[in-house]
Formats: sequence, structure tokens, C-alpha cells
Amino acid sequence: MSQIEVAQIIEQIKQEITVDSNGQGKASLRATARLAGVDAAGLFRSLKTAVDNSRSKMVEKLVRKGFECVDIFGWSQSGIPDVAVAAILHYYGYEAGKRCSEQARLACEAFESIGVRAWMQDIKGWENTLRGQQEPPHTLAPSHEAAQLAMMLGEFAGLEKSLTAQLAVNAATKVNPALKPAADELKTAIASTNTAEDAFLNPTQIGEAVGMSARLVNNLLVDSGLQYRTNDLKIPYRPTESGKQWGRMVPAVAKSSNQTVFQLRWLPEIVKVISQ
Repeated sequence: MSQIEVAQIIEQIKQEITVDSNGQGKASLRATARLAGVDAAGLFRSLKTAVDNSRSKMVEKLVRKGFECVDIFGWSQSGIPDVAVAAILHYYGYEAGKRCSEQARLACEAFESIGVRAWMQDIKGWENTLRGQQEPPHTLAPSHEAAQLAMMLGEFAGLEKSLTAQLAVNAATKVNPALKPAADELKTAIASTNTAEDAFLNPTQIGEAVGMSARLVNNLLVDSGLQYRTNDLKIPYRPTESGKQWGRMVPAVAKSSNQTVFQLRWLPEIVKVISQ
């Protein structure tokens, strides 16, 4: 299975995707099963447990995301919402144990940068008809714009709120150096509320505890569905949804430039997790 084959499947199920006037997408049960590389009948049985006495782990995941059981059961007829499609793909990609599918993992990677909803909107040619009815945007100071952009990117990247705030402060200061005294004071306050960096472990430290090299630790974390590789040389790994239980993006000082960068670090409990 390759990304090319996933792209072919995406093209084949295009007619089973719908997007409403608000931009919210849905996929048929069959289309979702094909994307996840699982049997449609098996997916239906899992969804059916939403109204049974014993719910499947996948349904439990969907319920935790705020979906009602009666709605989940009805998806076989009405279609599966885009947010739920993303959750189902992630489940079969990383959390389903022996039923994990390489195809689901590849689909997750394909949608990671834009999201399932944006993909559905794109293939159906949906445009935001309300865009022209909105009020003209207010003009912001350049430093304010830079801070807002940093906040948006930090949230998109899944960084901790405190780290996202530091990004925003740094961005605003670069645009307007006069803000530096206040920014330094603010960063100190933010840092004081964070868990100390020493409380987190890097792959080398984890490897020392379990008798592995840092490279093997990274491979094990990827294979276990706790982190995934990126194309960003500065941040080569990020935590998956499952990995966020133990992994955090924490600030570190780059040796070459003395600038603050963000790196994936792990709570000490990860040693016990990967040892098992």
C-alpha cells in the first residue's frame, strides 16, 4: 500500500462524499471503510455497539469526542461526519491493535496537513458563500498580526498553550522591538507556570533507562503509534493523539543559534509504557 494507492481510493469514493452549505462534510459508511482499509460490515458492527450494552473501543472514542450514541448508530444511513471520519481513521491507524491498518495510517498522514473537512470541501468544490457578507476585517498593528499568526500556527501544530503564548510573544517582539521589556517579563511569568523542562525525557535519556539507542527509541515510539515523523528538520517528530498523553512539545535553546526551539519530550512514565 502506498500514498498513490490511497489517492486512487480517494478518487473512487468521491461520489460518496457530501458537503453542506456550512462546509460540513460527510462520507458514506462504505467510503469511510475503504479509506480505513477495513471491511464495511465490520465498521457497521462497531458503530452498532453504540446502542448495545457493550460499546466498542472505537465508539467509546467517538463518544468522548462528543457524539451521541443514537447519532452514531444512524450514521450507516445518514453518513459519517467529517470529524468522526478523522477519528475513525486515526483509530484504525494507531489504536486498533491487531486490526490496525497501514492504509488508515497513510490516510491519516495524507489529511494531517489540511484536515478531513478541508479535503472534502476541496474535492466537492465547496466555496464559502458567506465570505462576501462578512464585515471588512479590522486593521491590526503589525505586532498584533504577528502574534495572532503565531498563536494560530501554535494551535494548529498542537503545542501546549503556554508554548503557543511564548511563540506569540516572540513574534510580536520581532516586529516591534520596543515591546521587548514587557515581553521578557511576560515570558518569565509564562515560564514560571510551566512544568520544569527537566521533568521531561528525551529519546537518549529514555534509551539509557531501557537499554536502547535514541534511534531505536524513536522507531519504537513511531511503531507504537505514539509519535509520527514530519518533514520539518527542526521538529522531526510530533506526538500522535495517543502520544499526547505522555508527550509534550517543550522549549529548548538551539546550540547553533541560541534561539528558542520546540522539541518533543516525554513524561518519565513513558519508560514503563514502552518497556511493556
